[in-house]
Amino acid sequence: MTQTTPRRLESLDTLRGLIMVLMALDHASFFVARTHPFEFWSIPLPDYGGSASWFLTRWVTHFCAPGFFFLMGAGMALFSAARLEAGWSAQRITRHFLLRGLLLIPVFYCLEAPIWVVGMGGLGNGGRTSFIVFTVLVTLGVSMILAAPLLRLSSRSWLAMAFIAIMAPNFLIPTLIKHGGDVGFIMRAFVVPGETYPISAMYPILPWFGICALGVGFGQLVQRNRDRALRAMLPMGLAYLIAFVGVRVGGGFGNLREASGAGWIPFLTVVKYPPSLAFCLVTLGGNFTLLSLFHRAGAWFDAIKRVLSVFGQAPLFFYLAHLYVYMLMRFVFFPQTSGPQWVLYPSWLAGVALLYPACLWYRRFKASKPDGSLWRMF
Repeated sequence: MTQTTPRRLESLDTLRGLIMVLMALDHASFFVARTHPFEFWSIPLPDYGGSASWFLTRWVTHFCAPGFFFLMGAGMALFSAARLEAGWSAQRITRHFLLRGLLLIPVFYCLEAPIWVVGMGGLGNGGRTSFIVFTVLVTLGVSMILAAPLLRLSSRSWLAMAFIAIMAPNFLIPTLIKHGGDVGFIMRAFVVPGETYPISAMYPILPWFGICALGVGFGQLVQRNRDRALRAMLPMGLAYLIAFVGVRVGGGFGNLREASGAGWIPFLTVVKYPPSLAFCLVTLGGNFTLLSLFHRAGAWFDAIKRVLSVFGQAPLFFYLAHLYVYMLMRFVFFPQTSGPQWVLYPSWLAGVALLYPACLWYRRFKASKPDGSLWRMF
C-alpha cells in the first residue's frame, strides 16, 4: 500500500461515479432521442409541456457539472496534501496540475470536438465557427490551471473566492440586461455564455471556477477532520436546498429568469448557462447531501459503491468513451429520425453496461503506471 492510498475517499469516488452515469443519460438523450433542452440566460426557459418524464430526464443531470467542478477542486486539495507528505515539493505539485489542466484543452479539441461537430453540425453559429470554445472540459482545464498556483491558500480564502465567483453573474448579467451593449471578449469568456467571435462559451470561467474553489476549500477541511467534514455536508446540503426554495419563491435576484409558469416543473427549471444562484443552490445542495449519505452508508451499500467507484476512478476515460458509444448508437440505429423516449432509457443503460468493463480495465491500467506517467493524469 502506498502512502497516498489512505487519503482516497470512497464517498468522493462513489459520487463521481453516479455523476458519470447521470451525465450519460443526458448525452444519450441528445444522441439517441435528439432531445436536449438548454436553460440559457437570454432565452425563455424550456417548456416540457407538463411531461414529468422528459423534465426529470434533463433535471437529474443538472447535478453533474457542478459535481464535476466541486469534486475536481476537492481532489486537487487531497492530492496536494498526499503528495506533500510523499515528499513532493509545492512547485512540483503546481507543475503537475498546470500540465494536467493544459492537457484537457487539446483532449477536447482532438477527441471530443469532432463528436459535437458531427452531432451538432459545428461549434458555433452562423457562417463563422468560433475556435476558442469554453465547454465543460475546457473550463475544467482552465479552472485547474487557475487553481494550481494557489493551493497553499487557506480554506477561508478559497471559500471567499468561491462566494465572489459564484455570485458574480447574478449581479453582472442583470446589469447587462438593463443597460444593454455588446459583450466583449473578457466578459464572454469569464461571465456571459454565448458567442462573440472567435469565442463561444457555454461554461464561462468565473462561476465554474468558483465551484472548483468551493471544492478546494472543502478538501482542505477534510484534511483537518475527514469524518466531521463529510458528516457536516448533510446539514449544509439541506441548508442549500432550503435556500434554493427561498430564492425561487422570492423571484428576482439569483434566478436570472423567473419561473415560466405555475407548478413544480417551472419552479424547478432554473438557468444553468451561466449557473444562476438558484441552480448552484439546488445542485450543490444535492451533491453535498449525497456525498454525506454515501459516507454514512453501511455495508449494505458496498456493492453499489464498488460499481460506481469504477466509473468514478476513470472519469475522463468514461467521459470520452460514452460520447462515442452514444454517437454510434445514433448512427447505427437511428440515422434518420430520433429514437422514441421508451428506447432512450434502455439505450442509456446499455451504454453504461458496455463501459463498465472498459473502465475497470482502464482503472487497472492507469494504476499500473508510475506517478510521473502521463496516463496517471487522465
